[in-house]
Amino acid sequence: MRKKPLVIVDTSVFISALRSSNLQSAPNLIIKYWLEYKFTLILTPQIEEEITLILIRHQIKETKIFNLLTAFDDLACYKEGIYQTNFLDKIDSKDNIFLSASYESKADYLVSLDKHLLNLKHFHQTIILNPQSFLNQLSQY
Repeated sequence: MRKKPLVIVDTSVFISALRSSNLQSAPNLIIKYWLEYKFTLILTPQIEEEITLILIRHQIKETKIFNLLTAFDDLACYKEGIYQTNFLDKIDSKDNIFLSASYESKADYLVSLDKHLLNLKHFHQTIILNPQSFLNQLSQY
């Protein structure tokens, strides 16, 4: 059996999952599979803060945010967030926290709905995929 992949999930995927009523959507399945230990979610303090602030801004129910943050504390693998990537052209400067975390953790995948990140295709050793493509890869583990 192959090792569980190390995965960074962009804020856009969490927003999509928590706003969707379709439990079979790719973003919802990603959260489900993470909670079932099919992969290791990588977080840094910067990523957790970004996700929290954006979920509040998008008016996600407090109970959903609380449950997600509790799951982060219980199940995610935290990295210090000490690396900083050079700000890459043509991406939102806030997206650099995901690239920095991928470099620091040597993540296998970065999952995003952000076209600027997806256009990179990879960053160092990390493959950048949309949620459905990631699920296709995850089925190989």
